[in-house]
Amino acid sequence: MSIFTEQVETAVDGAYRWLRQEVTSLPWNQEAHLSESELARRSDFSRTPIREALLRLQGDGLIRRLPNRGVVVPALQQADLDSLMEVREVIEIWAARKAIAQGMDVTPLRDLLAAQEEAAGDPVEFVRLDVAFHRTIVQRGRNSVFEDLYEAHRYKQLRLGVQAVEAANRIEAVIGEHRAIVDAIASADPEAAAEATRRHLSSTARVLTDGR
Repeated sequence: MSIFTEQVETAVDGAYRWLRQEVTSLPWNQEAHLSESELARRSDFSRTPIREALLRLQGDGLIRRLPNRGVVVPALQQADLDSLMEVREVIEIWAARKAIAQGMDVTPLRDLLAAQEEAAGDPVEFVRLDVAFHRTIVQRGRNSVFEDLYEAHRYKQLRLGVQAVEAANRIEAVIGEHRAIVDAIASADPEAAAEATRRHLSSTARVLTDGR
Protein backbone atom coordinates (compact mmCIF):
# COMPACT_ATOMS: atom_id res chain seq x y z
CA MET A 1 0.00 0.00 0.00
CA SER A 2 1.40 3.40 -0.93
CA ILE A 3 2.31 5.76 1.87
CA PHE A 4 0.98 8.57 -0.31
CA THR A 5 -2.73 9.27 -0.19
CA GLU A 6 -4.70 11.26 -2.66
CA GLN A 7 -6.22 14.37 -1.16
CA VAL A 8 -9.99 14.37 -1.49
CA GLU A 9 -11.83 17.68 -1.39
CA THR A 10 -14.25 17.77 1.53
CA ALA A 11 -17.71 19.31 1.37
CA VAL A 12 -16.43 22.25 3.39
CA ASP A 13 -13.52 22.75 0.96
CA GLY A 14 -15.92 22.69 -1.98
CA ALA A 15 -18.36 25.06 -0.28
CA TYR A 16 -15.52 27.42 0.59
CA ARG A 17 -14.21 27.45 -2.98
CA TRP A 18 -17.72 28.05 -4.37
CA LEU A 19 -18.57 30.75 -1.85
CA ARG A 20 -15.23 32.52 -2.28
CA GLN A 21 -15.95 32.73 -6.00
CA GLU A 22 -19.39 34.19 -5.26
CA VAL A 23 -18.14 36.78 -2.78
CA THR A 24 -15.09 37.99 -4.70
CA SER A 25 -17.14 38.29 -7.89
CA LEU A 26 -19.58 40.74 -6.31
CA PRO A 27 -19.27 44.40 -7.37
CA TRP A 28 -16.70 45.89 -5.02
CA ASN A 29 -18.77 49.04 -4.40
CA GLN A 30 -21.98 47.25 -3.35
CA GLU A 31 -22.86 45.70 0.01
CA ALA A 32 -24.44 42.24 0.02
CA HIS A 33 -26.21 40.23 2.74
CA LEU A 34 -25.67 36.47 2.85
CA SER A 35 -28.15 33.88 4.10
CA GLU A 36 -27.04 30.34 4.95
CA SER A 37 -30.31 28.87 3.77
CA GLU A 38 -30.29 30.83 0.50
CA LEU A 39 -26.66 29.90 -0.18
CA ALA A 40 -27.43 26.25 0.48
CA ARG A 41 -30.40 26.42 -1.87
CA ARG A 42 -28.34 27.97 -4.66
CA SER A 43 -25.40 25.61 -4.26
CA ASP A 44 -24.99 21.84 -4.08
CA PHE A 45 -24.05 22.00 -0.40
CA SER A 46 -26.00 21.65 2.82
CA ARG A 47 -26.11 24.36 5.45
CA THR A 48 -23.37 22.78 7.60
CA PRO A 49 -20.51 23.09 5.06
CA ILE A 50 -21.86 26.50 4.03
CA ARG A 51 -21.69 27.61 7.66
CA GLU A 52 -18.09 26.37 7.95
CA ALA A 53 -17.19 28.05 4.67
CA LEU A 54 -18.59 31.34 5.95
CA LEU A 55 -16.37 31.06 9.02
CA ARG A 56 -13.35 30.60 6.75
CA LEU A 57 -14.31 33.62 4.69
CA GLN A 58 -14.72 35.63 7.86
CA GLY A 59 -11.19 34.61 8.79
CA ASP A 60 -10.05 35.75 5.34
CA GLY A 61 -11.64 39.14 6.01
CA LEU A 62 -13.99 38.86 3.04
CA ILE A 63 -17.19 38.92 5.10
CA ARG A 64 -18.29 40.31 8.45
CA ARG A 65 -20.88 39.33 11.04
CA LEU A 66 -22.65 42.45 12.25
CA PRO A 67 -25.09 42.76 15.20
CA ASN A 68 -28.72 42.56 14.03
CA ARG A 69 -27.61 42.37 10.40
CA GLY A 70 -26.14 38.89 10.07
CA VAL A 71 -23.47 38.05 7.51
CA VAL A 72 -22.48 40.96 5.28
CA VAL A 73 -20.11 41.41 2.39
CA PRO A 74 -19.13 45.04 3.02
CA ALA A 75 -19.18 47.56 0.21
CA LEU A 76 -15.91 49.23 -0.66
CA GLN A 77 -15.84 52.93 -1.47
CA GLN A 78 -13.58 54.92 -3.77
CA ALA A 79 -11.80 56.03 -0.60
CA ASP A 80 -11.05 52.37 0.18
CA LEU A 81 -9.54 51.96 -3.27
CA ASP A 82 -7.48 55.13 -2.95
CA SER A 83 -6.17 54.27 0.51
CA LEU A 84 -5.38 50.69 -0.51
CA MET A 85 -3.39 51.75 -3.57
CA GLU A 86 -1.50 54.38 -1.57
CA VAL A 87 -0.58 51.82 1.08
CA ARG A 88 0.40 49.28 -1.55
CA GLU A 89 2.59 51.75 -3.44
CA VAL A 90 4.50 52.83 -0.35
CA ILE A 91 5.03 49.30 0.97
CA GLU A 92 5.58 47.41 -2.28
CA ILE A 93 8.07 49.85 -3.78
CA TRP A 94 9.98 49.89 -0.49
CA ALA A 95 9.84 46.08 -0.37
CA ALA A 96 11.13 45.69 -3.94
CA ARG A 97 14.15 47.84 -3.13
CA LYS A 98 14.73 46.07 0.20
CA ALA A 99 14.45 42.63 -1.42
CA ILE A 100 17.25 43.56 -3.81
CA ALA A 101 19.39 44.94 -0.98
CA GLN A 102 19.00 41.61 0.80
CA GLY A 103 19.80 39.54 -2.29
CA MET A 104 16.37 37.95 -2.65
CA ASP A 105 16.18 34.60 -4.42
CA VAL A 106 13.46 35.09 -7.04
CA THR A 107 12.70 31.37 -7.44
CA PRO A 108 9.52 31.56 -5.29
CA LEU A 109 8.34 34.52 -7.39
CA ARG A 110 8.96 32.67 -10.64
CA ASP A 111 7.04 29.68 -9.24
CA LEU A 112 4.08 31.90 -8.36
CA LEU A 113 4.26 33.51 -11.80
CA ALA A 114 4.11 30.07 -13.43
CA ALA A 115 1.15 29.13 -11.23
CA GLN A 116 -0.63 32.32 -12.29
CA GLU A 117 -0.15 31.43 -15.94
CA GLU A 118 -1.76 28.04 -15.26
CA ALA A 119 -4.65 29.71 -13.38
CA ALA A 120 -5.41 32.18 -16.18
CA GLY A 121 -8.90 30.73 -16.61
CA ASP A 122 -9.81 31.10 -12.92
CA PRO A 123 -9.88 34.78 -11.88
CA VAL A 124 -10.33 34.04 -8.17
CA GLU A 125 -7.38 31.64 -8.01
CA PHE A 126 -5.36 33.98 -10.21
CA VAL A 127 -5.90 36.85 -7.78
CA ARG A 128 -5.15 34.65 -4.76
CA LEU A 129 -1.79 33.92 -6.38
CA ASP A 130 -1.43 37.62 -7.21
CA VAL A 131 -1.77 38.51 -3.53
CA ALA A 132 0.72 35.76 -2.63
CA PHE A 133 3.18 37.13 -5.19
CA HIS A 134 3.19 40.62 -3.71
CA ARG A 135 3.10 39.35 -0.12
CA THR A 136 6.24 37.29 -0.80
CA ILE A 137 8.13 40.44 -1.76
CA VAL A 138 6.76 42.36 1.23
CA GLN A 139 7.76 39.57 3.62
CA ARG A 140 11.28 39.64 2.22
CA GLY A 141 11.56 43.21 3.48
CA ARG A 142 11.45 41.84 7.03
CA ASN A 143 9.49 44.70 8.58
CA SER A 144 6.72 43.35 10.80
CA VAL A 145 4.89 46.70 10.98
CA PHE A 146 4.66 46.92 7.19
CA GLU A 147 3.67 43.25 6.99
CA ASP A 148 0.81 43.72 9.46
CA LEU A 149 -0.43 46.83 7.66
CA TYR A 150 -0.25 45.05 4.32
CA GLU A 151 -2.09 42.00 5.67
CA ALA A 152 -4.86 44.20 7.09
CA HIS A 153 -5.83 45.15 3.52
CA ARG A 154 -5.79 41.60 2.14
CA TYR A 155 -9.57 41.24 1.81
CA LYS A 156 -9.72 44.45 -0.22
CA GLN A 157 -6.96 43.16 -2.50
CA LEU A 158 -8.88 39.95 -3.14
CA ARG A 159 -12.18 41.63 -4.01
CA LEU A 160 -10.70 44.48 -5.98
CA GLY A 161 -8.24 42.19 -7.71
CA VAL A 162 -10.95 39.98 -9.19
CA GLN A 163 -12.80 43.04 -10.43
CA ALA A 164 -9.59 44.41 -11.96
CA VAL A 165 -8.61 41.33 -13.94
CA GLU A 166 -12.15 40.75 -15.18
CA ALA A 167 -12.96 44.38 -15.99
CA ALA A 168 -10.43 44.74 -18.77
CA ASN A 169 -9.25 41.17 -19.31
CA ARG A 170 -6.02 42.11 -17.58
CA ILE A 171 -4.69 38.65 -16.84
CA GLU A 172 -2.05 38.66 -19.59
CA ALA A 173 -1.07 42.23 -18.73
CA VAL A 174 -0.69 41.38 -15.04
CA ILE A 175 1.54 38.41 -15.86
CA GLY A 176 3.74 40.66 -17.98
CA GLU A 177 3.89 43.32 -15.26
CA HIS A 178 4.78 40.73 -12.64
CA ARG A 179 7.48 39.33 -14.90
CA ALA A 180 9.01 42.82 -15.21
CA ILE A 181 9.13 43.10 -11.41
CA VAL A 182 10.78 39.68 -11.07
CA ASP A 183 13.32 40.41 -13.79
CA ALA A 184 14.26 43.72 -12.16
CA ILE A 185 14.75 42.07 -8.76
CA ALA A 186 16.75 39.25 -10.36
CA SER A 187 18.95 41.87 -12.08
CA ALA A 188 19.47 43.66 -8.76
CA ASP A 189 18.23 46.92 -10.27
CA PRO A 190 16.30 48.78 -7.54
CA GLU A 191 15.22 51.65 -9.79
CA ALA A 192 13.82 49.27 -12.41
CA ALA A 193 12.07 47.24 -9.69
CA ALA A 194 10.53 50.38 -8.20
CA GLU A 195 9.36 51.61 -11.59
CA ALA A 196 7.94 48.21 -12.61
CA THR A 197 6.03 48.05 -9.33
CA ARG A 198 4.73 51.60 -9.74
CA ARG A 199 3.54 50.93 -13.30
CA HIS A 200 1.79 47.75 -12.22
CA LEU A 201 -0.08 49.45 -9.38
CA SER A 202 -0.98 52.47 -11.53
CA SER A 203 -2.47 50.19 -14.19
CA THR A 204 -4.51 48.34 -11.58
CA ALA A 205 -5.83 51.56 -10.05
CA ARG A 206 -6.73 52.95 -13.47
CA VAL A 207 -8.73 49.84 -14.40
CA LEU A 208 -10.65 49.89 -11.12
CA THR A 209 -11.43 53.58 -11.36
CA ASP A 210 -12.08 53.98 -15.08
CA GLY A 211 -12.70 50.40 -16.20
CA ARG A 212 -9.84 50.52 -18.73
